[in-house]
Amino acid sequence: MRARVSFVLNLLVFFGCALAQSSPSIVDDDAYEVKITAGASKLLRSGKLVPRETLRTEVKTKGCTAKLAPLAQHKLAPPDLYERLRQSTFAVGLYYKCPDCGGWHFNSSTGFVVDQAGILCTCCHVIAEEDETIKESYVVAADAEGHVFSVRAVLAADTDSDTCFLRIDAHGLKPLPFRFGARTGERVYCLSHPGGYYFMFTEGMIARLNRRPNDVSDNHNPSSAQRTRPVLFLNVTAEFAPGSSGAPIVDEAGNVVGQVASIVDAGDPERGDEQTAASPSVAIRFCTASEEIQKLTDPHLSKATEPLAPRQNEPEGKPKIRNL
Repeated sequence: MRARVSFVLNLLVFFGCALAQSSPSIVDDDAYEVKITAGASKLLRSGKLVPRETLRTEVKTKGCTAKLAPLAQHKLAPPDLYERLRQSTFAVGLYYKCPDCGGWHFNSSTGFVVDQAGILCTCCHVIAEEDETIKESYVVAADAEGHVFSVRAVLAADTDSDTCFLRIDAHGLKPLPFRFGARTGERVYCLSHPGGYYFMFTEGMIARLNRRPNDVSDNHNPSSAQRTRPVLFLNVTAEFAPGSSGAPIVDEAGNVVGQVASIVDAGDPERGDEQTAASPSVAIRFCTASEEIQKLTDPHLSKATEPLAPRQNEPEGKPKIRNL
């Protein structure tokens, strides 16, 4: 009798675990955003938020020590990979006072954990871009459960490759490992927040490896823009859009091979040309390769001594790459 009771209990535990594992993650965008704004408001009232202007001054080329996770060896089925990425992917963005309505809003990009001791990775432009109409703003990060953290500092940044490490007040996070040497044709996945549609999971492949300079714009003097050193990018077919900046591009085991950076819609008509119909558009998606991000883990990193080259005029009709 005791053996039968033990068997039944074990069976119930087994099916309970199986049911828990198969429960789908359902995203409520509005509820999630309400959690973020409420959490950010609480941090603001307690004086724990750092002004974006302060963080912007820290976006300069340097490195920091980070404890990277070991390479993941086992491939995961896509539903399991999605759940794994949710544990490490954050909404990183601007909590700001709206110049139109006077209320407080959250404008999300994406980031992911690189060190369990509170280090996130995202794009430099998430921190550095300016909007002169916004007078008060802060950068916050939220995990998949809606727990909100203040971004306390920019630990390392490389504006050439548009990637940076941020410090948040959190411990015991689950980092994603980095993997180098990605190849054209590999299957890859992206988890990001395009347009405020949180935790969107997409699949594709590496379409090519590409080395090219980035444009570094000056918001106050656009004509003085320069070009960076050549940076290694992955072009991928996994879909993403504005709001996806900083998202991890991973292989089938959940190793980061790149980070969402920018996009260009090839085939758009010339700006101001309303008479010519757009040709078929192909979205060319650029992701900063892990080899570039890994350079931020060198605490002795210093800015390249080579001067930046002035930006040359682009060929007529060539679409411009834009940050997300």
